[in-house]
Amino acid sequence: MSHYKSNLRDVEFNLFELFGRDEILGKAPFDEVDTDTARSIVGEIERLSREDLAASFVDADRNPPVYDPATHSVTMNESFKASYDAWMASEWWRLQIPEELGGQKAPASLVWGSAEFVLGANPPIWMFACGPAFARVVFENGTSDRDRKIAQHMVDIDPHESRTRFFLGHRANSTP
Repeated sequence: MSHYKSNLRDVEFNLFELFGRDEILGKAPFDEVDTDTARSIVGEIERLSREDLAASFVDADRNPPVYDPATHSVTMNESFKASYDAWMASEWWRLQIPEELGGQKAPASLVWGSAEFVLGANPPIWMFACGPAFARVVFENGTSDRDRKIAQHMVDIDPHESRTRFFLGHRANSTP
Protein backbone atom coordinates (compact mmCIF):
# COMPACT_ATOMS: atom_id res chain seq x y z
CA MET A 1 0.00 0.00 0.00
CA SER A 2 1.31 3.38 -1.02
CA HIS A 3 1.48 6.63 0.89
CA TYR A 4 -0.71 8.27 -1.75
CA LYS A 5 -4.44 8.70 -1.46
CA SER A 6 -5.79 10.58 -4.45
CA ASN A 7 -8.98 12.56 -4.55
CA LEU A 8 -10.36 12.07 -8.05
CA ARG A 9 -13.77 13.37 -7.07
CA ASP A 10 -12.27 16.65 -5.83
CA VAL A 11 -10.40 17.25 -9.10
CA GLU A 12 -13.49 16.37 -11.16
CA PHE A 13 -15.59 18.73 -9.02
CA ASN A 14 -13.12 21.58 -9.56
CA LEU A 15 -12.80 21.00 -13.30
CA PHE A 16 -16.37 20.27 -14.29
CA GLU A 17 -18.61 21.75 -11.63
CA LEU A 18 -16.73 24.70 -10.17
CA PHE A 19 -14.75 25.90 -13.19
CA GLY A 20 -17.14 24.65 -15.90
CA ARG A 21 -14.47 23.17 -18.15
CA ASP A 22 -17.18 21.04 -19.75
CA GLU A 23 -18.45 24.25 -21.37
CA ILE A 24 -15.26 24.68 -23.45
CA LEU A 25 -14.45 21.03 -24.16
CA GLY A 26 -15.49 19.46 -27.45
CA LYS A 27 -15.38 22.86 -29.23
CA ALA A 28 -12.59 24.81 -30.86
CA PRO A 29 -9.84 25.04 -29.84
CA PHE A 30 -10.38 21.86 -27.77
CA ASP A 31 -12.63 19.99 -30.20
CA GLU A 32 -10.64 16.75 -29.90
CA VAL A 33 -11.12 16.61 -26.12
CA ASP A 34 -14.76 16.46 -25.08
CA THR A 35 -15.97 16.13 -21.49
CA ASP A 36 -16.04 12.31 -21.53
CA THR A 37 -12.51 12.22 -22.93
CA ALA A 38 -11.29 14.70 -20.31
CA ARG A 39 -12.84 12.61 -17.52
CA SER A 40 -11.16 9.50 -18.95
CA ILE A 41 -7.80 11.30 -19.10
CA VAL A 42 -8.08 12.49 -15.51
CA GLY A 43 -9.19 9.03 -14.38
CA GLU A 44 -6.33 7.27 -16.13
CA ILE A 45 -3.71 9.69 -14.82
CA GLU A 46 -5.14 9.24 -11.32
CA ARG A 47 -4.88 5.44 -11.69
CA LEU A 48 -1.35 5.61 -13.08
CA SER A 49 -0.27 7.94 -10.27
CA ARG A 50 -1.84 5.82 -7.55
CA GLU A 51 -0.67 2.43 -8.86
CA ASP A 52 2.60 3.04 -10.71
CA LEU A 53 4.08 6.40 -9.80
CA ALA A 54 3.50 6.34 -6.05
CA ALA A 55 5.00 2.86 -5.81
CA SER A 56 8.57 4.17 -5.82
CA PHE A 57 8.17 7.28 -3.67
CA VAL A 58 9.42 5.94 -0.34
CA ASP A 59 12.18 3.75 -1.80
CA ALA A 60 13.49 6.57 -4.02
CA ASP A 61 13.41 8.98 -1.09
CA ARG A 62 15.43 6.58 1.08
CA ASN A 63 17.79 5.63 -1.79
CA PRO A 64 18.40 8.76 -3.88
CA PRO A 65 20.45 9.00 -7.09
CA VAL A 66 24.20 8.63 -6.57
CA TYR A 67 26.63 10.73 -8.58
CA ASP A 68 30.12 9.38 -9.21
CA PRO A 69 32.36 12.38 -9.99
CA ALA A 70 35.19 10.12 -11.16
CA THR A 71 33.13 8.66 -14.01
CA HIS A 72 30.63 11.52 -14.37
CA SER A 73 27.81 9.01 -14.06
CA VAL A 74 24.65 8.71 -12.04
CA THR A 75 23.15 5.56 -10.64
CA MET A 76 19.40 5.99 -10.39
CA ASN A 77 17.13 4.12 -8.04
CA GLU A 78 15.60 1.20 -9.96
CA SER A 79 12.09 1.63 -8.58
CA PHE A 80 12.13 5.35 -9.43
CA LYS A 81 13.32 4.56 -12.96
CA ALA A 82 10.38 2.18 -13.36
CA SER A 83 7.90 4.83 -12.19
CA TYR A 84 9.46 7.53 -14.36
CA ASP A 85 9.46 5.20 -17.37
CA ALA A 86 5.77 4.42 -16.76
CA TRP A 87 4.94 8.16 -16.81
CA MET A 88 6.98 8.85 -19.95
CA ALA A 89 5.60 5.76 -21.74
CA SER A 90 2.03 6.85 -20.98
CA GLU A 91 2.71 10.05 -22.96
CA TRP A 92 0.23 12.06 -20.90
CA TRP A 93 2.96 14.72 -20.72
CA ARG A 94 1.97 15.53 -24.32
CA LEU A 95 -1.00 17.46 -22.93
CA GLN A 96 1.52 20.14 -21.91
CA ILE A 97 3.07 20.79 -25.32
CA PRO A 98 1.82 22.39 -28.56
CA GLU A 99 0.55 20.25 -31.40
CA GLU A 100 3.49 21.41 -33.53
CA LEU A 101 5.80 19.55 -31.11
CA GLY A 102 3.64 16.41 -31.08
CA GLY A 103 1.36 17.50 -28.27
CA GLN A 104 -2.37 17.27 -27.67
CA LYS A 105 -4.27 20.52 -27.36
CA ALA A 106 -5.94 20.61 -23.94
CA PRO A 107 -6.97 23.39 -21.57
CA ALA A 108 -4.35 24.32 -18.98
CA SER A 109 -6.84 23.47 -16.23
CA LEU A 110 -6.89 19.83 -17.40
CA VAL A 111 -3.08 19.76 -17.23
CA TRP A 112 -3.13 21.31 -13.75
CA GLY A 113 -5.75 18.85 -12.52
CA SER A 114 -3.70 15.97 -13.89
CA ALA A 115 -0.52 17.38 -12.35
CA GLU A 116 -2.13 17.20 -8.93
CA PHE A 117 -2.12 13.41 -9.13
CA VAL A 118 1.48 13.08 -10.33
CA LEU A 119 2.77 15.65 -7.85
CA GLY A 120 0.87 14.02 -5.01
CA ALA A 121 2.10 10.55 -5.87
CA ASN A 122 5.76 11.30 -6.63
CA PRO A 123 6.83 14.95 -7.16
CA PRO A 124 10.30 14.15 -8.57
CA ILE A 125 8.68 12.37 -11.52
CA TRP A 126 6.98 15.61 -12.56
CA MET A 127 10.28 17.47 -12.26
CA PHE A 128 12.39 14.86 -14.05
CA ALA A 129 9.81 14.79 -16.85
CA CYS A 130 9.75 18.56 -17.35
CA GLY A 131 11.87 18.54 -20.53
CA PRO A 132 8.87 18.65 -22.88
CA ALA A 133 7.24 21.41 -20.82
CA PHE A 134 10.47 23.41 -20.98
CA ALA A 135 10.50 22.76 -24.74
CA ARG A 136 7.17 24.57 -24.92
CA VAL A 137 8.80 27.66 -23.39
CA VAL A 138 11.59 27.56 -25.98
CA PHE A 139 9.11 26.92 -28.81
CA GLU A 140 6.71 29.72 -27.85
CA ASN A 141 9.34 32.31 -26.91
CA GLY A 142 12.05 31.48 -29.44
CA THR A 143 12.61 33.86 -32.30
CA SER A 144 14.12 31.62 -34.96
CA ASP A 145 13.80 28.29 -36.74
CA ARG A 146 16.83 27.19 -34.71
CA ASP A 147 14.83 27.71 -31.49
CA ARG A 148 11.99 25.60 -32.85
CA LYS A 149 14.44 22.83 -33.78
CA ILE A 150 15.92 22.94 -30.29
CA ALA A 151 12.42 22.67 -28.81
CA GLN A 152 11.63 19.68 -31.02
CA HIS A 153 14.90 18.03 -29.96
CA MET A 154 13.94 18.54 -26.31
CA VAL A 155 10.71 16.61 -26.95
CA ASP A 156 12.31 13.90 -29.09
CA ILE A 157 15.30 13.16 -26.81
CA ASP A 158 15.42 9.74 -25.16
CA PRO A 159 13.75 9.99 -21.71
CA HIS A 160 16.64 8.11 -20.07
CA GLU A 161 19.17 10.61 -21.35
CA SER A 162 17.01 13.57 -20.31
CA ARG A 163 16.62 12.10 -16.82
CA THR A 164 20.39 12.13 -16.39
CA ARG A 165 20.78 15.60 -17.88
CA PHE A 166 18.20 17.02 -15.51
CA PHE A 167 19.89 15.52 -12.47
CA LEU A 168 23.39 16.64 -13.38
CA GLY A 169 22.63 19.83 -15.22
CA HIS A 170 25.03 18.79 -18.01
CA ARG A 171 25.81 15.88 -20.31
CA ALA A 172 26.79 12.65 -18.58
CA ASN A 173 26.33 8.94 -18.90
CA SER A 174 23.61 7.20 -16.92
CA THR A 175 24.24 3.78 -15.51
CA PRO A 176 21.47 1.57 -16.95
